[in-house]
Amino acid sequence: MKTLNHTIGRLTISILLVIGLNAVAQPQFTAIKVADEGAMQLYWQSEPHHLYEVDEADALVDTNTGSITWSKLYDNYPSHGTNTFIGDFGNYNLAPAIVFPKNSPVRFYRVVDKGANTASDEPSVFITSPTSNAAVTGELTVNVMAGSDQPVISWTKLYVDGQEMQMADSTTNWTDGATNYEMATYSINTCEWGNETHTLLATARCASGLGDALNAPPVLLGHAVSPFVPVLFSNLVTRISFSQRFFDPAAGQTQQVSAVFANNSDWTLNIKDVNSNIVLTATGSGTSMLYNWDGTGNGGTNLPTGIYYYYISAETNGQPSDAMSSGGSSSFARSESPELWAVAPDSENVVPLAIYPPGCDTNSLTIFSATPSEAESLTASARPKSGVAMSSGGGFSPDAASGGSSAAFQNSSPAPQKPPNKPVKGVAGQFGLAYQDYFPSGLALATPFNGFPVLPGQKGQHVQLENSSGTTATCPFVESVRIDGFVTQMGRGGWQSGLTEANTQLKAADLQGSGSPFNQFPLGLLSLHGTYATSIDYNANQSKPIYFPIDGRPGASSWVSMAQMKFGASGTNGLKWMVILACNSLRQDNWYSMQNAGITPFNGNLHLLLGANSTCDNGNLVIFAKKMLGLDGRQRESIYDAWNESTPFCATRPVQFAIAGFNDCKQDMLTGDNATTPQGSVFYDPLQIVQ
Repeated sequence: MKTLNHTIGRLTISILLVIGLNAVAQPQFTAIKVADEGAMQLYWQSEPHHLYEVDEADALVDTNTGSITWSKLYDNYPSHGTNTFIGDFGNYNLAPAIVFPKNSPVRFYRVVDKGANTASDEPSVFITSPTSNAAVTGELTVNVMAGSDQPVISWTKLYVDGQEMQMADSTTNWTDGATNYEMATYSINTCEWGNETHTLLATARCASGLGDALNAPPVLLGHAVSPFVPVLFSNLVTRISFSQRFFDPAAGQTQQVSAVFANNSDWTLNIKDVNSNIVLTATGSGTSMLYNWDGTGNGGTNLPTGIYYYYISAETNGQPSDAMSSGGSSSFARSESPELWAVAPDSENVVPLAIYPPGCDTNSLTIFSATPSEAESLTASARPKSGVAMSSGGGFSPDAASGGSSAAFQNSSPAPQKPPNKPVKGVAGQFGLAYQDYFPSGLALATPFNGFPVLPGQKGQHVQLENSSGTTATCPFVESVRIDGFVTQMGRGGWQSGLTEANTQLKAADLQGSGSPFNQFPLGLLSLHGTYATSIDYNANQSKPIYFPIDGRPGASSWVSMAQMKFGASGTNGLKWMVILACNSLRQDNWYSMQNAGITPFNGNLHLLLGANSTCDNGNLVIFAKKMLGLDGRQRESIYDAWNESTPFCATRPVQFAIAGFNDCKQDMLTGDNATTPQGSVFYDPLQIVQ
């Protein structure tokens, strides 16, 4: 195995030669570059129309396993053609989280070729605005258009310099009869990047169907990437960043808010709560700022746990750029000694030669010696000199020719908007998360035995399942993309993922009995296939229970019956609310069949069990989270009402959700410290039909 190593600061990067999964050519790394704030950009030779998995590891040998343990940064990432790139900015939607590269002393990478798209046609996807080489400032709206002749077109994603942005602010779907379309609108705060040209790209995915029901036809997938759109970010206020994703003063943390100014400026930092009230104001001057917020308000007042946004305004003061004063700001000295710099062929980017690993072929590079300031001036002169200057608060007008700012004043948009999102003060609680997508190839699984006694030498009898003929059921690929959206929205409200089990990480034993890991967290979410019995299961007191296929490949796949579940635990952190987002996970007839047989899938500590009384896709988890947390101007709702009003997406049929639990818990609000024990009787409510 060939390994290339190089060190940036204290971070050692290693690139490993990787093996393709489908007997295709091995991906070869071609370059590694340093992006904003010490993130890493990985470049490799790729096959057109193929999909890639990008993994990282923080140790070559895991002391627990004796081998390397890979964590998945990206999956099903579409090829850019023959050369593809992506960024490592960490992934805080996992548990344990993949930290930002600069927070890890060493990083190993691999890229795995997962083979070609399976759909007969790939979607088309374009960034319709802004246009290439536009000069932009402040808040930027990016519109992405995708189209396909497949029945389902969705799941657009926006990337800036290889970093995946937050979910779209809004999406609109329509059809002209032959082609299905989606328009997605994204917003980013360009002040969170440096003043230079950045690359925008978008991806989209189409599917031959939803694949939500058991024994549905296999789902074929197509992926595509848009043409690159280079855009010049030009601001007075730049590189707004934060030290903590979750800022918890009770744990002794401070939130370091930093920014860099294009010119020496007098600056003001206003921190606002979710209702846009200013809770803290700080001021200073200089070419940069670094303010340590301890979580208190003006005058040292105590502030509650919640969402806070940061607004930075700056006005040039005419002082030289190397002059600074205090008041919450600090300067960062840098060496002006000559260094080696490099420019790649067909590129205008001037980068440090040190980012190329030892042994990397540098014969094609233009290499020269210059001080950092000289290199910056070369970089600025290489930037686009044409483009559309966009309006901004404070009468800002960018200087596209220099890549800098001619503004005398700027009010920045609220930050952070750039992932990983860090607007929360305090940790409200943790939740458990597990899902199965059954991989693109789906799963074929023998139906469960019904426990009826048989004589020696005879074959056992199988439970008859919905839509199942014979003794084998097929579980097609299901879409799990909204899981990330749910995690992101929960994070905005201070809720961290304490457990993440995806695909083969989830074991059947994790859902059986009182030892379920979900029982360690107040809230749980399980997303996978679900089905129901149409014949008696003698293992479940002769009831007709609900079943969930667990894809534990290789050789460890099995069914879990709801009769085996015992969700709920006492105490502050015990499980109180469990969501099973699966078709028929709370089907009415089967629920009452289990109840009549004395079977309840939870104990006396669980408050509410949320599921579906029909087939459904993976629902609108983003809306569910926003309603529970009261995000984006919404009134905070009870868990019961939030589930009831979270309209699931289904293009072909009505969908009905359902809730079971204890009557005195219907008004439960999502909190991290609800240790009460239910006192009422058990209820079952089928909810509204969604057309």
